[in-house]
Amino acid sequence: MTTSVVQMAHRTGLIFKTVDEDSPVPATAKEIVSAYKEVSENIITEIKAKWNDETLNLEDDMFSEKWKRGMTLAIIISHQIHHRAQLTVVMRLNGLKVPGIYGPSKEEWISYGKPAQD
Repeated sequence: MTTSVVQMAHRTGLIFKTVDEDSPVPATAKEIVSAYKEVSENIITEIKAKWNDETLNLEDDMFSEKWKRGMTLAIIISHQIHHRAQLTVVMRLNGLKVPGIYGPSKEEWISYGKPAQD
């Protein structure tokens, strides 16, 4: 979870345990995945406990603007999608196989004997 996502969540009253910015950089991909899952579960638990259909219409001060919490939630989700897309680029640049996320990846199409979808 990035700092900006945590800041947005905190501005709405969601307080949850996250990774300390001063902690050492994880040494393995497994550690990164584990930390990401833990923080993701923490924010989801907090959202389920504090938000509902009605509270999604409440407005919070967000960077000198008033945002409905539903909009904030949509932006948080989009922000995570953006980072996932960045990760696929990094994987390809490093010669790693990219798994299908919303269907087969380019590499998976080729493994199925089909032309790669652009």
